[in-house]
Amino acid sequence: MKSTFTVLFIIQKGKPKADGRVPIMARITINGKMSHFSTKFDILPERWLPKECKTLGQTKDEKIINQSLDGLMTLVKGRYNEMVRIGETITADKLKNSVMGLDTNAIRLLEYFDTYNQDYALTVGKTSTQKTYSRYLLTRNRLAEFMREKYRVNDILLKDLSLRFIKDFDIWLKTSCNLENNSATKFVQRFRTIYNQARAEGIVSTDPFLNHKLHFEAVDRGYLTQAEINSMLTRKFDSQRLELVRDMFVFSCYTGLSYIDVSGLTVDNIQQDNDGNLWVMTKRQKTKVPINIRLLEIPRRIIEKYEGTGRGDKLFPMPSNQKVNDYLKEVAAICGINKRVTFHLSRHSFATTVTLGNGVPIETVSKMLGHTNIRTTQIYARITNQKLSQDMDALARKIDGVGVAVSI
Repeated sequence: MKSTFTVLFIIQKGKPKADGRVPIMARITINGKMSHFSTKFDILPERWLPKECKTLGQTKDEKIINQSLDGLMTLVKGRYNEMVRIGETITADKLKNSVMGLDTNAIRLLEYFDTYNQDYALTVGKTSTQKTYSRYLLTRNRLAEFMREKYRVNDILLKDLSLRFIKDFDIWLKTSCNLENNSATKFVQRFRTIYNQARAEGIVSTDPFLNHKLHFEAVDRGYLTQAEINSMLTRKFDSQRLELVRDMFVFSCYTGLSYIDVSGLTVDNIQQDNDGNLWVMTKRQKTKVPINIRLLEIPRRIIEKYEGTGRGDKLFPMPSNQKVNDYLKEVAAICGINKRVTFHLSRHSFATTVTLGNGVPIETVSKMLGHTNIRTTQIYARITNQKLSQDMDALARKIDGVGVAVSI
């Protein structure tokens, strides 16, 4: 049976103030049951139009009251429609509490998300990064867009989140936003982080994410072969900007440092040991994990090449991340590399080609990459054709050299 719903504004003539003004009340009626609450306005009874549920509107104050009552009417009807769309059981008292914020469970998703992001912003540059913060902002905005498009609401109560809502959001990301599975799952993962925080604070008790499994598909992370790295090293560039970007990329290929870590290097991060070897000693910006990387000949020569060119105490005159990635497209084309080359590809190349491909133990590579879990490093532990050939050559030397007489 369809529920009946009305909102009216009435005056309480039986409770006049000393000046004769009486309170204006809001009355919500759902299925014959009423609930009242104060609008915080009052009016002289003779200035009230009971059939129209508003003041005469002839004075400035009366016009303000009428505008405010119109806004309150819109708010009440909007909350009611939200409850209907998400299939919530509605009573007059429940709707009143939601409108007035009296319901202890009336905290709304985007309101809470905004509070979370405000707190997170205070940690940027200390325990978190601007990039991660921007991703939470984007997740919040994606949720707002999704609710407007899918449910035609601006927000919903945290306690009303359901498994259906989460699955709809996941599907919407993959269809309306054309995101691949892993990108969509990252959004849902950040959404879950927010909800788990609300659970930890006792705002909600249920877990609609419990039966929604986050599934990340295995991705073949690209990398450059040694021949491709060498093609960059030996190429002469007429453009200084391309030469600089090439050098920064190659430096990362031989150190495994990310863009943010390379751009943040200072002269003090380069230390010499007792044997005269130079080391990069720093902390990863992303995880704050200490990393120590011995500099091979190529990165040492790059440091010497750009000595004194960085701003202040910076080691390199690093362009912005966006410019670096734009210029790398040109570098790749000039070098005949038919791959999508971004700066992060250098980190993959360090792990796959330069270290693991040359027999460096995965535990050592993990330390140099600054990974907090070796399972992250195992993503790079693929067997390249070159490494496979080298291993089989070594096996052949052992097996073929034993001198066992065979009759074949």
